[in-house]
Formats: sequence, structure tokens, C-alpha cells
Amino acid sequence: MSDRAFPFLRTNAREPKPRRRGITEIRGPYYTPMGKRYLEDVLETMGEYVDSLKFAGGSFSLMPRKAVKELLDAAHKYNVVVSTGGFIEHVLTLGPEAVDAYINECKEIGFDIIEISAGFITIPTGDWLRLVEKVQKAGLKAKPEVGIQFGAGGATTAEELEELIKMLASLGVDGMLLTPGYHYQVLTNDDIYLKSDEMPFKFRRVRELADHYKIINTPISLDYLAGDRDLSCSPWTTVTRNPQGWKGPCYLITNGHYKTFQQMHEATDWEFYRTKQDFRCRDCKLHSGFEGTVALDFGKNLKDSWRMVRYYVA
Repeated sequence: MSDRAFPFLRTNAREPKPRRRGITEIRGPYYTPMGKRYLEDVLETMGEYVDSLKFAGGSFSLMPRKAVKELLDAAHKYNVVVSTGGFIEHVLTLGPEAVDAYINECKEIGFDIIEISAGFITIPTGDWLRLVEKVQKAGLKAKPEVGIQFGAGGATTAEELEELIKMLASLGVDGMLLTPGYHYQVLTNDDIYLKSDEMPFKFRRVRELADHYKIINTPISLDYLAGDRDLSCSPWTTVTRNPQGWKGPCYLITNGHYKTFQQMHEATDWEFYRTKQDFRCRDCKLHSGFEGTVALDFGKNLKDSWRMVRYYVA
């Protein structure tokens, strides 16, 4: 940003839009409604750093068509692409005609990306592939999001995961970020989630596959997921702001909302969460907290820094 405030303070350089690295996606209507004036306020101040807007929960299906179009037009004004989120999981239950109508309406109203989720339903690989092709033929970008279960009660083997990665690579996807669906102490159905001691058995194979496929996890974070090193969490590197305000302390945990980032920052005991003392953090190894640590630690260790340089130029 050439006219930003405090220009003498160094910031990391980013590619101009449309970017292929350092993509920032923000949420559209999710926990609370969003209108075009709110979105325009956000993009007017920070639009240069925002690449994608993602709806969630099918919220667009509850809104007037005009209002949805206004949100999409506001995003496009700032060169921000718009994704449907994973609502197609619901549409699939309504039959083939509903799926065709959904894709056509997404195209007509101005969406750029249709997310194809299989996090809560099982889609046969052939059907899933045909769905991706159908979206692409409509002139939209397909964004596959896949739910993978392993560990106690998990249904996905390492071999199945490898086949899935190969299939996604054959579609020419830009990249694949793999993150564990981790065990959360207050859940009652915790037999389907990974516990921290189960993650290395799967992610060691993921780390091997990263040498051959477009897996965009950093090599340092893959070492962490594979159990070969420890990382502290940096929750302040991936903060969330929604119509209720700044959500703290992190992307996942909501202890409260604050009017300003400064209020959230001052009210949060970052050391408590950085060192995972909260019981809700004990099995968490999500990218939103730990990839930020990798970036912050760059330059502290020559070997790690060289690996990161090779990763970014590959």
C-alpha cells in the first residue's frame, strides 16, 4: 500500500492481486449478519490485504437476492473473489436437479468459487470428481474441502489419504492444506477426533507426500504435526473480526468480543494461550495458531530458515 500510514515501518512485501501466495480469506455472514455497508467499511480500509470472501452456513439462501448481489459486487469492486462456503453438502441431499440449479444460480448471481465440502457427508470419489468438473464447466472455480477421519474411530487410512491427494493433484488444484481435526475435551463424540499422540502416525506420511504434491503446509509445521519438534501457539497472528467485533482469544475459542483490536489485545493473557495452558488448547495443532509461529521464528535458526527459503521458492 503506497499511501499507508506509518510508511517508515517495514512490512512484508506481498504480490499484487490476484495472488497465488499469502492468500487472506475473510468470513462473510456467519455468526451474525453482514450487510454491504459493513463489508465496504472493511474493504475500504483493508481491502488491499483481502483476497477472498467466504460465506458460511448457506447464509446467502436466507437473504434477498438483491442483498447478496450487492455484497458480491462490493467484494469485486476491491478485487476480492467470493466463495459459497460448503453449503453444497446440504444441496446434495436435495437431488441432482437442485445441484444443477445451485451451480447455475451461483454463476448468475456472481459467485467466483463453489466450495465442495465432504466434511460431514461421504461422497464417492467418482461422484465427487464429476461434481468438480460440473462446477468448472460452469465457468466457476471449484474449491474442494475434504473431511478426513483417522485415529480412534476414524474411517480414513493413510493409503486412502494418499489416493485422495493424488486425485486432487490430477485436478490441478493450486494447493492442499492439511490440518488435524483435533480432540476437544468438552466433546461427547470425541472418538472420531485425533488426539495429539495419534497425529504423528498420519502426518509423517503427509510430510513425505509434501515432497511430491502441492501440500502447502510449511515444512516446519509438518515436523510439528509429525511429532519431531514442538512449537508454541501464536493465536494473535490469525485473529477474527466479525460484526460483533474482534473475537478473542483466537480463531477457534470465543471468550468474548471487543470493539477494537487493542482492547482484545490488552484483555488477553497471550502467554497463557501461547503455552497451551487452557484445557481447550491441549490437543490443538491447527494451522491458524502454529503457521504464524513458523513465520515469527524465521531467521532464528539458520537450518530452519534455509528450509523455509527453499519451500517458498519451490
